[in-house]
Amino acid sequence: MDDDLICNLRTCRKRLNSSFAWVTSCSHIFCDADGAREFTKSLICPACDTSLPNKYDIVRLDLKPSEQFKAIAWCGLRPETVLEMCTRAIAFWNYQCHQERTYQEHMASKARDKNAQLEQYYEQVVNRLQTELNTIKNRIASTKKKLEEYETKCRELKCNLTEKTRQHSKLQALYEALRRRCVTPATFSDSNGPTDIRDIHAQSFMMNLSSRDDILGPPGSTGRNHPSVTGGLDVIRRSPPEREFTLKPNHTPQAGDAGNLPRFSMDPRMM
Repeated sequence: MDDDLICNLRTCRKRLNSSFAWVTSCSHIFCDADGAREFTKSLICPACDTSLPNKYDIVRLDLKPSEQFKAIAWCGLRPETVLEMCTRAIAFWNYQCHQERTYQEHMASKARDKNAQLEQYYEQVVNRLQTELNTIKNRIASTKKKLEEYETKCRELKCNLTEKTRQHSKLQALYEALRRRCVTPATFSDSNGPTDIRDIHAQSFMMNLSSRDDILGPPGSTGRNHPSVTGGLDVIRRSPPEREFTLKPNHTPQAGDAGNLPRFSMDPRMM
């Protein structure tokens, strides 16, 4: 502890290194400004609220007395009186030192308690943050693993797409080459069937002359319904009215037999 005493007012607590101070009979000391202000209002100790009604319960002292005062202030006093005064002055000083030490220990204890609370709190904060950090790290690792899997899958899909594109291009080229080779004017000129839609329709109404046996032959023979009579294309492209048309059998006309020409009749369903 320093040599200077401390003002006992809790809101002040400055060192008493000035010239004057206020001392009370309850062993408290105050700086000149606080003592003058507080004791002007009331004769009550600001530190312990003790009433100080007597004349010497409050004394304003000169903390730095002159040499002349030191030489004459206690002159003529009995030695035991001087020793008693010195003893009480030293006891006052020791009490102030003890109070200051107690106050500092109390403040240190509060500081340690607060420090322990803060340490416990921040340990919890650090543990929570560490847990969150580990969770985030695990999540990042999982995300990186998924990203690598997606990148691998993307590369595989890209390779597959490249291969499929190459095969498609190859097939397209083969198709174009085959189409150019097969679909030519010579193909249409060499074909036996008609190439014009009008020729196809005209062929639908054409019928080859045949005998009665050919027309009325049993199933499986080369009769009217056989593709060899009218051609496969005729059967496929014949319209419903054409399929309903029937031919009545009659003898084959001879030369000069104009009155016996074959008669054709329509199916009543066509009427």
